Amino acid sequence: MKRIFVRILVAFLLVFSTSVNAKDTCYPEFEISKSTTSSQSAEESEDKSVFIYFDQSLSMQGYAKDQPGQNNLYVNVIDDLQQIAENVGSKTYYHSFGKTIKPIKENKIAQVIKPGFYECTGAASECNNQESKIHLPFKMAKANPDGTYIIVTDLFLADNQLVGGTLGQLTKPLKSILKKGKSVGIIGVMSSFNGTIYDIPTREGGTVSYTEAQKRPFYIIIIGDQKEINQVKKNLEEQHFTDPEDKYKFSLITSTPILQNLNDKKLISEKSIKNISNAEKFKFDYSSNNLPIFTFNTNKKRKLNFLIKNSEIIVPGSTGVSNFKVKESLWVSQEPKCKDINWRKSKFEQISKWEQNENTLRLQMFKEVSLKKLFRGMRYFYVAEIYAEKPGTISEETFKEWSIRPSEAEEFKDGNPVEFKTLNLTKLIRQLNSVANNEFEPTLIASIALDFNLTK
Repeated sequence: MKRIFVRILVAFLLVFSTSVNAKDTCYPEFEISKSTTSSQSAEESEDKSVFIYFDQSLSMQGYAKDQPGQNNLYVNVIDDLQQIAENVGSKTYYHSFGKTIKPIKENKIAQVIKPGFYECTGAASECNNQESKIHLPFKMAKANPDGTYIIVTDLFLADNQLVGGTLGQLTKPLKSILKKGKSVGIIGVMSSFNGTIYDIPTREGGTVSYTEAQKRPFYIIIIGDQKEINQVKKNLEEQHFTDPEDKYKFSLITSTPILQNLNDKKLISEKSIKNISNAEKFKFDYSSNNLPIFTFNTNKKRKLNFLIKNSEIIVPGSTGVSNFKVKESLWVSQEPKCKDINWRKSKFEQISKWEQNENTLRLQMFKEVSLKKLFRGMRYFYVAEIYAEKPGTISEETFKEWSIRPSEAEEFKDGNPVEFKTLNLTKLIRQLNSVANNEFEPTLIASIALDFNLTK
């Protein structure tokens, strides 16, 4: 019996190292990390400016021409864009862009939905409809990050626009924009189309055009605070995307895909751990620093699953989170009561395991170190801090069905499609997300504590 007792004692000492005694509470001494999430809403300003940029390249002309039997959402949306902008800011400035950026007088905005806006009768060197330098509005947004920027374009980008220095002209301003707490929303709208799609790459290396498309998506890019991006999206949904046949998609490029820390607003409840409220001597409360503490008695058979809804922690439309990190600590005491309690901290580094599905993040507590491995008749105190460790790729999947690779473009055209796809769309969003992901920092989303007696 002595040998068995000695072995148990040695094992116990190997697993648990001495910690400082708690002085004023029943709990061991520890520190909880502070929330690092910050509000995306900007300070209200009466003279907030909105800058709208219309792609004037010739391939946009087909949106301005009605297609019999098809809903022209381009004309309808652009027609209301002035009112939508007024809901975001008090001053609105209009521009076209192609080879350069040119201002548009407010009384000339109606021309944007006319085919003539995309034509040029002057010298080719003076025309603004032969190129689509999408990086130019991004450069303006970098120079004045306090404004909100709305860009209307077809995003039909060739390979050479997404490599090397040309790509850098887009990603460098984006990096600066994200560093200043801004985000980029991309709204794709499937509209009727009656025109020519230019610069479709061929297998031999040249390009061809296509005139048989009846539908084609255009894109509204919003650069600003998430609050403003969501405001534009909401207005468009309420005014134009009411018919079930209307197709639109949304993606958010942001370095802060975490919506909030659950502790800040005390969103964790006794229901957050499944079936825990029926445990013996159960109690649930928040400490002074907003740490939710679950107190209970349990046997070794109990499963402890902490559930978080993805919708509570992930910004809608963003990349989401692909990897989480759980920082854990476990203390043990032979004294179940507070008086003269002595806590000893364990050396376990990984106690629990997380898994995520489409709707839920689940922390399976004591999955790696089972309750069955712990000593009965002891009191335990467990703390878990859950961090979003790595962004996901959800937004890239959103636009996948509307994207076409250059190597597939000619074959796709030869199939005489009625609904034409966007060249390199997924590649563009992937590269923009890559910039955002590089700016991402691990973010604390929730902290919880368990104070339990493991019954004999």
